Amino acid sequence: MEEKKSIQNQSDKNNRIAVILINFGGPDNLSSVKRFLYNLFSDPTVLNLPFAFLYRKPLAWLISTLRNKASQEMYKKIGSISPLIPITYLQAEKLQNLFTKSGFPLDVFIGFRYCIPFIQDVLTQIASQKYERLIILPLYPQYSYTTTGSVELVVDNWLKKNNDMKIHFIKNWHTDNDYIESYVQLINSSLANMDLRSTEIIFSAHSIPVFNIENGDPYEKHITETTNLIIERLQWKKKWHIAYQSKIGPVKWLEPGTDKVIEQIAQRNKKTNILIIPISFTCEHVETIFEIGMLYKEIANKLGIKRFARVPALNTDKYLIQALYNQVVNCLEENKVKIKELFSDKVMSS
Repeated sequence: MEEKKSIQNQSDKNNRIAVILINFGGPDNLSSVKRFLYNLFSDPTVLNLPFAFLYRKPLAWLISTLRNKASQEMYKKIGSISPLIPITYLQAEKLQNLFTKSGFPLDVFIGFRYCIPFIQDVLTQIASQKYERLIILPLYPQYSYTTTGSVELVVDNWLKKNNDMKIHFIKNWHTDNDYIESYVQLINSSLANMDLRSTEIIFSAHSIPVFNIENGDPYEKHITETTNLIIERLQWKKKWHIAYQSKIGPVKWLEPGTDKVIEQIAQRNKKTNILIIPISFTCEHVETIFEIGMLYKEIANKLGIKRFARVPALNTDKYLIQALYNQVVNCLEENKVKIKELFSDKVMSS
């Protein structure tokens, strides 16, 4: 694929630093849907059930087999590929360009949790290139055991056999000023085309099992903190909601469901406009394009909602890229790396 070309600056500086952007991953064609699902449900943080280690692999095979056809149909409707893959490459490219423009000798890599290039393989690649320092930046702003925690598990397992680099792990960045601004700008752009007198906002986040929250997962708290900051900066005084989507399996998940909130709004007033913001998604993928943009839109239309719209995922928004840049620089400063000494001679002399 064209987007998989090398994006690294490949600095010849002695003090070389690598940054790996980590994302969920997805199928790159319809034939890889089942394999992607199997990788997903093989993750112990996803099927975190009592004694699951005894049956996780067979259960992952069963679920991926049963869900394969329906999942393929969903992906067909959004182009037969997860858009998360090419968008993540574009995000990395824009971040690399920002580092290069600033004169930082930092090289950006990409690792996916459930498809190639897998995180552990990219870590090995980075280690083989003799980088002295590595910054791991998951593209999950809010921390959850099921996302960032899963990445930590992979990294910890890799480190048991490799420990030659200084590794820094950015665990959450859900209150970053530019990250918040990216949403504010996109929301304001959408609201400009809506009747504000009868509009309600729904922040839709990917749900996680409630038992994770009961065991100390800060995800729900982080989602609330992000949305409160956005609402405050928007100066939004009308109704708004936090809801959750994409539940799977028989366990209890965070609620209310996004579809249920849409139904509740329609019961109060069918003439209401609804604007949905995919709050926990930094890239478009099946949950945003198909689930929000198609399924929830169909529900809203059937219920007689006056107008249904969604804010796009952040994708390559300039404020998001700046937020990623901020996190890397802050991480270096917190670890007492002398930032000025990293600048290229060309930038320092300009």
